[in-house]
Amino acid sequence: MAPRGRTTTPEAGRGRVENPDAESVPCNIFPRPMHSRPPPLCGARFVTLALSTLTAACVPRTVRSVVEQHVAPAPPPADDGKPATGGAAGPTHSAALEELAVAPLVTRWDPQHSVRAPLPDGAHWTLVRFLGVPSLAGFRYGKDHHAVAGAFVMPVTNEREPGACAKAFEASAQPWIDSFEVAIEHGTPKAIPWHDAIIAIDSLVATTATLGLRDQYAGAYATYPAWKGSCLVFGVAVPARGDLERALAARDRFVREVFPALEVTTSDRPRKSY
Repeated sequence: MAPRGRTTTPEAGRGRVENPDAESVPCNIFPRPMHSRPPPLCGARFVTLALSTLTAACVPRTVRSVVEQHVAPAPPPADDGKPATGGAAGPTHSAALEELAVAPLVTRWDPQHSVRAPLPDGAHWTLVRFLGVPSLAGFRYGKDHHAVAGAFVMPVTNEREPGACAKAFEASAQPWIDSFEVAIEHGTPKAIPWHDAIIAIDSLVATTATLGLRDQYAGAYATYPAWKGSCLVFGVAVPARGDLERALAARDRFVREVFPALEVTTSDRPRKSY
């Protein structure tokens, strides 16, 4: 099947995210007590600070499956918005990953209309909360969590200082990374122009080994000097479930097309988090 045309609809889907009472994504698998550390949170596995390890904590791990070579792109089944713990490997997951790689981009907003991001197949992303981790916005792709995306606000002293946003994000997440069995393989970092500033992008693959089960997650995040004294962090995590090649393709589209096109539409930092 030939790839579909990639277009952006600036205002499409705008009314779909006006839901501050969106469900919380549960986290129910933790390898050992946190003891003196903060209580278990989804963000604990936030892949070196992106949503890759967040997905690892929020989606039950599944055994690897034989990947079908020919799978047509298809959006996930309709999401009823109710709590869910994730899904399994198989043709439905692979088809959803194919859809993320080719579907037209549709703009989605955070509840305060402060950030708009063009998401592949935007109509099938549901606004969610990350349990215990305040976020500007969180989205899941299908009820089976074929991908997770989220936006976070990170306070910094000087958002324009080179590397300040990324360093602050990494410092906040490192205690969580240290608490879990997550091996992270980083790709080559990127720095690209974004309006009158530079954004940093980090791509990675996280491999988990918890309770005898293993899985991989393709993740990436970008840091933006969005507001005075604060940065915006926007990340995506895609569970492989035995289909790492398609997960990487879906992630890489965010790096190429979504992160550079993200727009901040308010001059002041948003005051609410969810």
